[in-house]
Amino acid sequence: MIDFCLSWLSPHICKGCRAVGKALCGSCKKYILDQSGRECITCQREIDWQTFAWQGNLCAKCANDSPFKRVFVVGERKTTLRELVDDYKFASERDSAQPIADLILSILPEKLPDDLIIMPLTTIPKHIRQRGLDHTKLIVRNLARLRKMTAVYNVLLRNDNIAQHSADAKTRARQAAKTFAINPRTKIPKKILLIDDIYTTGATATAAAKLLRKHGAKEIWLGIVARQIGNK
Repeated sequence: MIDFCLSWLSPHICKGCRAVGKALCGSCKKYILDQSGRECITCQREIDWQTFAWQGNLCAKCANDSPFKRVFVVGERKTTLRELVDDYKFASERDSAQPIADLILSILPEKLPDDLIIMPLTTIPKHIRQRGLDHTKLIVRNLARLRKMTAVYNVLLRNDNIAQHSADAKTRARQAAKTFAINPRTKIPKKILLIDDIYTTGATATAAAKLLRKHGAKEIWLGIVARQIGNK
């Protein structure tokens, strides 16, 4: 009821076309998905259709050194997608969690393993306090509900309070290696779909995946909302 009343006082505006009604209208959602490419998340080379159908945005060569089995990317962090993600993450626009989850849902395979468990890449605690929400957790909650998947939220513990958006690749990798710990009170799922919002160098997601693999995870998929080209 509160959300309904607020929607009248401050209606949602589409991040793409500025139409009133939703944070992302159907046409702008289609536009974002139409821009999704077949570039490898690691080397940025275009992937052939056969490999893309099996591994997503991860080429056969890079897969040899990756802790991920399959990678799925909504799109590059620019224009409409950038505004949608940034306003959600940095301005705490909670209502954007659903359209972002819808975008991720659209790029995932129609058939998923029954034992695939979804979890968020854990957010820095300081940022949760500052923004008033755990933005990645909220995306996962919406995605799990839409796809009827099992979600877990407390397997990964975050040790750091250092933002990495201004760090270079080497610094990110060094920081990421010390970022996560495993909650000893939880059981590690065998198959995991890890969700991240913005992917730049991949250091944080890779560190989390390697730790999960070290503690018993057999297969890890990665779902990314926006891929940042460069470090800005």
